[in-house]
Amino acid sequence: MTERILKMPRLGETMDEGKVVGWLIQPGDAFKRGDPIVEIETDKTVAEYPALGDGTLHDIIALVGDMVEVGQPLARVDIGIGPDWTAEDGEMPADEPAAPAPATGPVETDLDMPRLGETMEEGRVAKWLKAPGDSFARGEAIIEIETDKTIAEFPALMDGTLVSILRGDGEMVTVGEPIARISIAASDAREAKPAEIEASVVAAVPVPAHANIRQRATGGPVRATPVARRLARINGVDLQTLAGTGRRARVEKADVLAALSESPQTSGKSLDGVLFADLPRGRMAYLDTGKSGARTALLLHGFAGDRTTWAAIASGLKRAGHRVLIPDLPGHGLTEIAASTAVDLSADLAAFLQRVAPAGSIDIVAHSLGCVAAVDFAVTAPDRVGSLTLLAPAGLGPEIDGDFVHGMARATVAAEVSHLLRRLSVNPVPLSDGALAVLAGDLAKGRLAALAAAIAGPSGQKVDSFAKLEKLAASVETRVIFGLEDRIIPWRHVTCVSPRVAIHLLSRSGHMPQWDQPKDVLDILLSERA
Repeated sequence: MTERILKMPRLGETMDEGKVVGWLIQPGDAFKRGDPIVEIETDKTVAEYPALGDGTLHDIIALVGDMVEVGQPLARVDIGIGPDWTAEDGEMPADEPAAPAPATGPVETDLDMPRLGETMEEGRVAKWLKAPGDSFARGEAIIEIETDKTIAEFPALMDGTLVSILRGDGEMVTVGEPIARISIAASDAREAKPAEIEASVVAAVPVPAHANIRQRATGGPVRATPVARRLARINGVDLQTLAGTGRRARVEKADVLAALSESPQTSGKSLDGVLFADLPRGRMAYLDTGKSGARTALLLHGFAGDRTTWAAIASGLKRAGHRVLIPDLPGHGLTEIAASTAVDLSADLAAFLQRVAPAGSIDIVAHSLGCVAAVDFAVTAPDRVGSLTLLAPAGLGPEIDGDFVHGMARATVAAEVSHLLRRLSVNPVPLSDGALAVLAGDLAKGRLAALAAAIAGPSGQKVDSFAKLEKLAASVETRVIFGLEDRIIPWRHVTCVSPRVAIHLLSRSGHMPQWDQPKDVLDILLSERA
């Protein structure tokens, strides 16, 4: 055994500390190089920090919610016989050249394509924000870079001047290759090579992007994330008109999306990756990620969720070469179609798939109430279904936490939402006060009231998928995944299903296995059934 201390990494030049948002693996879990192991929040973003080598997590030192200084311990890991990839001082490991001899005055040097994530090998120059001859200050954004995960503004690491642009807008550049020449102070030359910064934004909690636009009281500078600034610039949104829901009133991506979703000018457009399908009953919002033409997975969220609840699973399926479709079901998220009964949830799926994936079989992965929609669709179109995986499915027995269902439908303030969300997961993902306020504001609109009444009554569940699932299991590869600590629907409902259904019980999961044990869920999804 070779035990090492995993320390808080520096995810940005100005980062001094970070908050542990969530552990993506548990003590005893093995991981491979590139596997996300912990979510870290800085003052600029929330990022999945990947393992820089193979190993096993022994003990968690920093708990969820802890604020940890860069370089301080996060966990104990066993790195085996491989090289020591753990950060000794909190910096991302990198081969750095020896420090140059002391010099004075300005010098010219190359600005190289930075690595914006552990798995990034190349990036596209999305847009230069400075022109040759322009000066820049430390921390000022000078270029937008697009990766397979995000588009990020890369900041200057020191004061200087842009001398010449070597790679223009739209060009794909390998990490480490020069993209520009810059003039900087000789004393800063050693720092001119950009640090590796993990810039992938994680949205693993159901925070609907529905917030009212509120006019700012003053017209001073607006604090906004780089992604929010870019999205606002592309779509002509004035950041001064938005009330940020992030830390210290910072404008987040969700705030800009909220403004766009309420604007009639966005009809038929993509809102920073969110697409809209015009269907007979109205517009359905969805994400479409991964390789076109590859095996397609359809992910269906549960009650009061939306497309963002699948972030970790979608990322894993995409890495495995799948195309991933994630709609906001009727009554949820940015979808404009209403839902007053469980039947409404599946009523548009055939038209949706005909529009976006008209041919080939679909692997359906569904959660909770979304499982009812999945089963209803699969019964009517079994030829389209390659496999069916149901996480904590509703419809298999009478018991359900009705207080949670009706509580989410009636919630109007952030505190109510915060209490209810704790029931979902063994390790709940903490939301900021701003995010909770946005979610509470969306729920207060009452969109889920009729649906809640239709699915949960005084005697329990008012939906029944049992017979339909029994029929499907005879011809469709079917799995059920339950967490043994589920507080919303008892896992024992699986004891009555057909022996043809593969059952997976996760000991460290609650009602959201895709949050509590995403790695295990992915392993199940990607494994071939014997």
